Amino acid sequence: MIRNFLKLTTFLRHTKIFMCTAVLSAITLTTPAWAARDEVAEAFVDSLASQAIEILGREDFAPADREAAFRVLFTGNMDVKRIGIFALGQYARTPTAEEKAAYLTLVEDFIVKVYASRLSDYTDQNFVILNSQPKGSKNQEVIVSSQIEFETGRDPVPVEWWLLKSDDGLKVFDVKVLGIWMAQEQRSSFISVIRNNNGNFGALLGHIEAQIGEATQEIESKLTDAEEPTTTDDS
Repeated sequence: MIRNFLKLTTFLRHTKIFMCTAVLSAITLTTPAWAARDEVAEAFVDSLASQAIEILGREDFAPADREAAFRVLFTGNMDVKRIGIFALGQYARTPTAEEKAAYLTLVEDFIVKVYASRLSDYTDQNFVILNSQPKGSKNQEVIVSSQIEFETGRDPVPVEWWLLKSDDGLKVFDVKVLGIWMAQEQRSSFISVIRNNNGNFGALLGHIEAQIGEATQEIESKLTDAEEPTTTDDS
């Protein structure tokens, strides 16, 4: 009996070792190489962000010209349609063809205004790429981490870029600034507007138009503030 018990113990020990080895092997084969940085994605983000900050900081451009140049840069490097559909959530099939076309046009304008407004706060700072890592298991997405550094000693502002890969190259899907993913923030807002208006898609279009108006005033104020001459009262 003792001999049989010893044989069983040895068998179980060998089985345990085999199973642990198999599990570790599986983890090694399926876990992404987190240490491998995506240099192409990092270069893409570095170029995009640097150009955006430079454009918004051009004092020799009129505010309208700066926004126009920023629009060309960002809409050419963002997957606006996919962002727009994502932001509708479960209501993606709610709009008619005409409403959807109007919505995507407004979303593009909205994205330009919002990103321009937020990035215009950092036009005199340094943009630094930190690292990158794959997202998901299909090697079609990548997260690039960066930060905006201040010469004043203020704590850096972290910025993460969610990129999508395709045959056409890289496209920005979302950007996280100060811990908030902007597309996901808009998704929550848009869904709430539609739900609170009993599924009326027209209410969302009106909401976005109002948001664009507010963002337009904000960005114009930021871009012209530094250009306004200081006046004194001589009376």
